[in-house]
Amino acid sequence: MKPICWAISLILILPFSAGAQADTSSSQGKKKITLANSDDNLLEVAPEKYVTSANDALNDKHIEEAKQDIDRAMMRPEVNEKPKTLYVKAQIYLSLQTLEKYKSINPYREAAQTLLKLVQVKPRYEKETVDISLLNCAFFYFNDGVRAFNSKQYPEAIDYLNNVLKICGLDDGKRFKESPSAKQLDTVTANAVLTIANSYYLSGKYAEAIPMLVKSKDNPITKSAIVYQFLCYSYNKQNDGKNEFAALQEGVAAYPRDVALRNDELNYYIKSGRQDEILKKLEETAVLDSNDADIQFNLATAYLSVARPKAGQRPANEAEFVAKSENAFLHALRRSPDNAGYNYNLAALYFNLGFDVNDQMNAIGGTSKEEQKKYDALKAKRDDLLFKSMPYFEKACGIFSANEKGLSGEDMVSYKDALTALNKIYSLQNKMDKAQEIKKRLDSLQ
Repeated sequence: MKPICWAISLILILPFSAGAQADTSSSQGKKKITLANSDDNLLEVAPEKYVTSANDALNDKHIEEAKQDIDRAMMRPEVNEKPKTLYVKAQIYLSLQTLEKYKSINPYREAAQTLLKLVQVKPRYEKETVDISLLNCAFFYFNDGVRAFNSKQYPEAIDYLNNVLKICGLDDGKRFKESPSAKQLDTVTANAVLTIANSYYLSGKYAEAIPMLVKSKDNPITKSAIVYQFLCYSYNKQNDGKNEFAALQEGVAAYPRDVALRNDELNYYIKSGRQDEILKKLEETAVLDSNDADIQFNLATAYLSVARPKAGQRPANEAEFVAKSENAFLHALRRSPDNAGYNYNLAALYFNLGFDVNDQMNAIGGTSKEEQKKYDALKAKRDDLLFKSMPYFEKACGIFSANEKGLSGEDMVSYKDALTALNKIYSLQNKMDKAQEIKKRLDSLQ
């Protein structure tokens, strides 16, 4: 299955609000006298005063001075884990995020980690303001995670979005249940999980992708056919056939019209050699989408493989499956008449049936009147089948020849086989000029 990439574009930011003690506008206006650099020994005597000084500077919009003071306070273990110190530091660093000169270094990340520490130290401290600040950090992280994912920076995306989950998952996901943004958080969290899953998947880390994809397919916000496709492929790469099949069945049941999932299911049955199941699934799929030419073509080839297995005896009802195959090929061609492969395969069906009859003709050894009569009847049947194949071979060759120089692999083999068949048919019809023309084309391809 070819991996499918997509970029999530859900980028949301709450209006910044740091509470009454944290005015976030830039440091302009009247110069504030701070403790920083006025008496360095004061830090030794009363480091908590730098916390007060930093908070006062923040309230007076002197954000950079506030940063200097809080950084000084954080150097001292007596105060650097106290709730007020952590709270003031977080508000200052969130305020720095609003200043153009600091945006590139993302001070909100330091604020976020500080707030997470504060919640550990004292969960209810200034809860209303702390919750608003945490949510702002979560949205900043989400935006950065999405940007990193869209830039294919998958490790960075995983790191940023895991911080979203860490914040939103506080108190077992209940911390923000009363917040006006609670519903928005559900969407952000779900998309963070999905983007992490996609980042692991597109990095080839299928074991890590699986649990996140399971969460995504179980969440109605992110559940989709492509999530099931990625999950099945991940199980396949882990050689976990049991879970792959279970996910396939669940995915097809949820999205019965998804072509990729149906094809994955069929491929699973084909690899496992479950021929009866293959036919059953193809027939079910053909009923669901009777206008899909590919489905009809797959059904035709499946019928033909049952009628004429590569190994073993042909079934007693071979003719029944051949007729079903012919009908499915014709159905596919009605939907897609200019498909070279469809034309070639239907022509090959008739051609091979004709040469089966030719073998029966060759098996007649006598020259009696009855044997001659039988021979003539078989010849008429053979010629009918071979001539029936001719227009489809001609159509296939016309399509192939339009891109003759670009043909390779299976298409080139089919093109040569079709030309060879036409050479024989034209010779049987005594159209030697056409037979010679076809031979020249064949020779040019050698």
